[in-house]
Amino acid sequence: MAGKLRPRHPWEMARVIRLPSLATSADGEKVRKALSVLPGMGELEVDRERRRLRVLYDVRQLDYRMLLKALAKAGHPLPTNPITRIVTALRQYADSNARDNAKAPPPTCCNKPPR
Repeated sequence: MAGKLRPRHPWEMARVIRLPSLATSADGEKVRKALSVLPGMGELEVDRERRRLRVLYDVRQLDYRMLLKALAKAGHPLPTNPITRIVTALRQYADSNARDNAKAPPPTCCNKPPR
């Protein structure tokens, strides 16, 4: 497993997704194939030993729920428990905020109000 994926731009989001169903190398390839075709997907690392994914994606084109839908479609849904639902909602909210911030105009220079 390589080091941590780090966002290089404000519109990039790095996530670690735990997948209990990720057991074999075939599962890893299936997940990699399902996620790599998504628009906005940057880097993807599959850690079979720890049963998790590390993903780096562009929130202007992709969000957390879209990732989860693609994983479920590939046969690897996340567990449905209260903690997972809360984490999903928080991550979706963070993606929405990052997307809105990426669309914001650059700030004015030198503390001068805009004209």
